[in-house]
Amino acid sequence: MWERSNEAVYTFDADAPFDFEDEAWRRAEAAGTLKRISRNGMRMFPGTLGGSGFVDHVRVQNGIEIRVANYVSLTMARRHFQVDEPVILLRAALSGDQVVTPAGATPMVMNRPELTLMCLPKGVRVTIERPGGVRQQELSGVFAAASFEAAYGLHLEDLPETIGLAVRGTGEFGRLLSMPLEHRVAGLVADTIDTPLDGEMRALQYAARLSELVAYTFDAIGRRPAVHAKALMSWRDADLAQLIAERLSRDYRQPPLVDELARELGFGAKKLQTAFKGAFGITMVEYCLDRRMREAQQLLIEAKLSMSEVSERLGYAHQSSFAAAFSAHLGMSPSEYRRHRAPVDLTLR
Repeated sequence: MWERSNEAVYTFDADAPFDFEDEAWRRAEAAGTLKRISRNGMRMFPGTLGGSGFVDHVRVQNGIEIRVANYVSLTMARRHFQVDEPVILLRAALSGDQVVTPAGATPMVMNRPELTLMCLPKGVRVTIERPGGVRQQELSGVFAAASFEAAYGLHLEDLPETIGLAVRGTGEFGRLLSMPLEHRVAGLVADTIDTPLDGEMRALQYAARLSELVAYTFDAIGRRPAVHAKALMSWRDADLAQLIAERLSRDYRQPPLVDELARELGFGAKKLQTAFKGAFGITMVEYCLDRRMREAQQLLIEAKLSMSEVSERLGYAHQSSFAAAFSAHLGMSPSEYRRHRAPVDLTLR
């Protein structure tokens, strides 16, 4: 049950991430904070706590729980639990803030539209906090790692390496993926929140949408530059390559010159180039170009900016330079790409 603490924070203590007891449902229903929406689903009404909207929780099978949320609560919600088995968390958020804090470790803040995949190993004590006064809009799934393969008919060799470690129960606490929300995933989340279906059909659709989100996530992991030769590199070089990638991921629109980056990191330019190419299989220039072109595709599909505004957003001094780079990378001009991809208006009700 949710209880008001002395700090006006609603706190929920659970024995495990899958604390979904029928008795807790009955008590909450009696208090008017929950109602059943399907045989294995419930809806919480933050309005009873001074907010508005809804939060749906549906258990589709043993080991998988879905959360669909579109609400504002006026009070911070805080949940504590002990992880009694390895767990995988997948969250696609259009908006909303969330802080995940393992006992004795640095909090992980999620405060932007993003796709996040996280591993919680057995034995860790976790606190999840969501502040009041902020709209939370998300589709998320909690998976018992041991049941992940069977749930989707997959084998370990089908899974990205980081997911495989989590499924085996050998993964470490932390984010396996964190990236800005792509246009197609944003559409998926928005459509799920606005579904007109009810009862078991709503639960069925939630399960299907979560499966689609899993597929999108695996695709995103597959398209990220991965360390190809880490075992053949020194750990120092691998760490340096990761440091470079983190720097470039922030400034890929106007990337620093190699000499400038070398001075900043305290290494020679050739050392940086060799370490990065050895780890990711591409040059730093190719990495930044790929990031710019993927952002260009998102902006062109959204169709909210003019071609010159897209060019400027991506750091190109001239629209013609952007058009030439885009055409060389994708085999069609920006205008052709926009024309062949039907824009979608994602204005939320």
